[in-house]
Amino acid sequence: MKPVYTLLFRFKWRSLRDAGLLVAGLMLLLPARAQTAGTGAITGTVRNEVTGDFLEGVEVGLIGTERVTTTQRDGSFAFAGVPAGRQQLRAFYTGLDVQETAVVVAAGQTAVVPLALNAAIYKLEAFTVAGQREGNAAAITRQRTAENIKSVVSMDAYGNVADGNIGNFLQNLTGVAVNKEAGDIVGIGLRGAPPELNSVTMDGARTAGAIAGFSPQGDRAALIDQIPADFIKEIEVTKGNTPDQSADSLGGTVNLVTKSAFDFKQRVITYRLGVNLNTYRDGNFVRDDHGWVDSGKYGPTAALTFMDTFGAARQWGLALSSSFSQTTNTRDRVQMTRPNAGNLISTRARQLNDTDTRVRAGISGKLEYRLDARTRLGITAAFNYFTFGSDRTDWDITATNRVADYSRVSRAQIVAGTAPRDSANQTAGIAPGFTDTYTELLHATLRNRYTHGSKLSQQSKFGAEARKEWADTRLDLRASYNPSSFRNDVRGFEARRNGGVGIAYDASKDATRPVFTQTYGAPIGVGADFNNFFGLRFAQPDYTFEDIGNAQADLQHALSRLPVPVMIKTGFNYRRQHRWLTTYRPTWNFVGADGVQQRNPATGINDDNIGQFLSPWRYSIFNNAMMQRDHLDYRLADALFASQPRYWAPSGTSVSTVPVPRVVTEAVKSGYAQATARLGRLTVLGGARFEHTGVEGTGSFSDPTLPTQRSVSVSRAYQAWYPSLHLRYAVTPNLLLRSSFSTSGARPSLSAIVPNTTVNYLADGSGLGRVTQSNPGLKPQYARTYDFSAEYYLEPAGVISAGAFRKDISNFIAQATRVIGEGANNGFDGRYEDFELTTTGNLGTAYVEGVELSYTQQLRGLPAPFNGLAVFANYTGLRTQGSYANGAAELANFVPRTYNIGLIQSWRKWEARVTYHYKSGYLMTYNANPASQTRVTDDPTVDVNLQYRFRPGLAVFVDYINIFNNSPDWWSASPRHISMSELYGARLNAGVSGRF
Repeated sequence: MKPVYTLLFRFKWRSLRDAGLLVAGLMLLLPARAQTAGTGAITGTVRNEVTGDFLEGVEVGLIGTERVTTTQRDGSFAFAGVPAGRQQLRAFYTGLDVQETAVVVAAGQTAVVPLALNAAIYKLEAFTVAGQREGNAAAITRQRTAENIKSVVSMDAYGNVADGNIGNFLQNLTGVAVNKEAGDIVGIGLRGAPPELNSVTMDGARTAGAIAGFSPQGDRAALIDQIPADFIKEIEVTKGNTPDQSADSLGGTVNLVTKSAFDFKQRVITYRLGVNLNTYRDGNFVRDDHGWVDSGKYGPTAALTFMDTFGAARQWGLALSSSFSQTTNTRDRVQMTRPNAGNLISTRARQLNDTDTRVRAGISGKLEYRLDARTRLGITAAFNYFTFGSDRTDWDITATNRVADYSRVSRAQIVAGTAPRDSANQTAGIAPGFTDTYTELLHATLRNRYTHGSKLSQQSKFGAEARKEWADTRLDLRASYNPSSFRNDVRGFEARRNGGVGIAYDASKDATRPVFTQTYGAPIGVGADFNNFFGLRFAQPDYTFEDIGNAQADLQHALSRLPVPVMIKTGFNYRRQHRWLTTYRPTWNFVGADGVQQRNPATGINDDNIGQFLSPWRYSIFNNAMMQRDHLDYRLADALFASQPRYWAPSGTSVSTVPVPRVVTEAVKSGYAQATARLGRLTVLGGARFEHTGVEGTGSFSDPTLPTQRSVSVSRAYQAWYPSLHLRYAVTPNLLLRSSFSTSGARPSLSAIVPNTTVNYLADGSGLGRVTQSNPGLKPQYARTYDFSAEYYLEPAGVISAGAFRKDISNFIAQATRVIGEGANNGFDGRYEDFELTTTGNLGTAYVEGVELSYTQQLRGLPAPFNGLAVFANYTGLRTQGSYANGAAELANFVPRTYNIGLIQSWRKWEARVTYHYKSGYLMTYNANPASQTRVTDDPTVDVNLQYRFRPGLAVFVDYINIFNNSPDWWSASPRHISMSELYGARLNAGVSGRF
């Protein structure tokens, strides 16, 4: 086996070298273009006359011809092969006045034309600082001129980004549904598709996302909550892929565009300082300091961005950004389990509370250099740091899912400590007389657990890029290396009692706040006798390293001699993703000084003294509304573990079994060709992309009856074509119709393609069990998407759009369960006969149909003070169906409906925002047994933002996030029968910000 460090840091630079040689060859093939006789060229730049900023996406056309181009990010444009003589240019940009400019072109020469656009609105208003209006206009212009269906949103559009988590911004966008964990947005879905089926890129390159432990967003999804928002200029959401985009985005692609100093005319400095507070729980609820700053339940936030250009010709550009955010969230959860579709009894009564502290810190830099007006070089570097510290107390009471027969074992015998039996003389745990809202758990197992979790995630990104432009040709080169690591360290202590107590669960008055009452047995609440319990210590140390290397070249050329303008583009991309993951699950039984757990038969004494681990801290969930009990302190148990290791005996082989690391390497080589033609009002873009994927994986086969885990390795390759066609028709300058056919894919999760088999045996002594197995042979899901939309653009900066789409998915991936057969050909060499096997497979087809509506406008025509009012609203509705092992059903984790409504009022130095977010209920987990399906209720939230600007360099802000403290519930079989209800609290942010 290769050393770990070799696995962690190896990178195929040979592939990058080959990419560079290919690009160099392309450059040598480019002819040194000269203007033909009687023609010349026009180049220029376009600025905002008031702010001085370069304008991207300006439509510049040659009047009297069909030739139209759009400006690049630096405001530049070019026309080659222009007939000599007097020409007229027309420049259009959302929110600014149309400008026509005359230019004289000399044969064989290049005419340079600087353009500056203005608007009457600047003459009517006292304009002090570039901000929301300019950002919105820039984003809307880019969306308007795009050849495919794309939404572009400026980071200025929605004010402060709460906690620096970019997910709080993304939830405002059309078609976006967010995933939350412990009150924070951790993943985003597009058009209903869950996070792992979408792509999140930064400046066009996928980011690494090493993950360990529980990951609700999937192991391929970007770690949205760990990307600082302060270095992002705007966000592009693409729902219909073009050939020059990576195809692994079944739902869509979110591209985060970073800031550049060349976006601005002069130096720009922005800052933000503040403090935040979770307002739900009373008192000081922080039990352990997990942050950088020991500030209790209050968390500091800070951000600073600097952008400037240097040199005599402003040829150097430097952008620097740093941010820090520390937040503390709480989670109060009550949880039940209903395994039966027929009677809906609950076999579980759980109370859980978390206190979670997150720290996000990041620093990013971009240095750019212009060799001349047509050549640019740049390097970028970024480092993100994220920690998550959690203290959890968990009171979990469970019972066997069988109804007691008092004729077998009487009620009196059960109260005295005898295990109940059902009519078939099997172990039981449910008292007769239950209803769908009342259940008594008999002879219950009680776990009183304290868990301390610590997560540390670090990401770095290093990139280089170059652009060379000729009159009608452009070459872009990019390369990046993105290493990341994730360390998850969970430790805890559990006091457990098996049997001897009864607990009643009563949800007749409130399904979300059931009442738990002890019905018999020694007291288990505050003051419990811990001599009836036994103790165990557990640890869950996980570590993951992942790196992504990316190399990309794009070459585009304008064919100016054809009857209609045609732009051809081709390129290639190489991406290598390597992940190394190890997990370990050791457990120790607490045996005390005598080496015997609980009472020693030889002495009759129980010297374990679990009471020594009690904590004076007291809290019952929902602000002390639920059943009270004692709390443990894992730190006391940890200290004893360190000082007296002989008091702890390894549980089975959990300590001695050395886990086999899971390693996967995925290399994707792709190339594409596309062409764009402008036929009057119609723009056509078509082409195809080819992707070849090679995968190598190493995993393990784990059976607790075997002394060691054994390593298993596989390798495979597959490839696919991804064609697309996009049409854009301008009915009027403000009304656009679009339609497209595009294809995309979703590769299986990395955990699914690494060979991994785990065998678990049932505790009933039957010798049977369950086998959970990955499927390295999974094919990627493939989607064909049909889009139709209409967009009407409003002045000075607004849009109304409506669209419909259908997505047909083949090779649909879903989980399936079956019973393992007998014989040597059962897949396990004859072993595990009659065990239950759970794995994933390509089960067939699925489809998603949907509509999208969007409206945004700045209502400048209203009388004062309402002329500062802006509104936005959007809606996405879906219908889904997929093939599962037992037939067709709706797709799990696809959100049927989302919508957002927002009002922004600016008046003098005040600005107020109110935003309503709605995410409908959805199917979270599918199961052939309806009672085992988990559904999530609606999730409506309201955010309020208030700001007062003393001057451009100083503003005071207050943000109140989720002001009504709403969190969704889980349910099974019926919405009346809640299986989980929790609250995260509302968040209050306050501070100062400014721009110079």
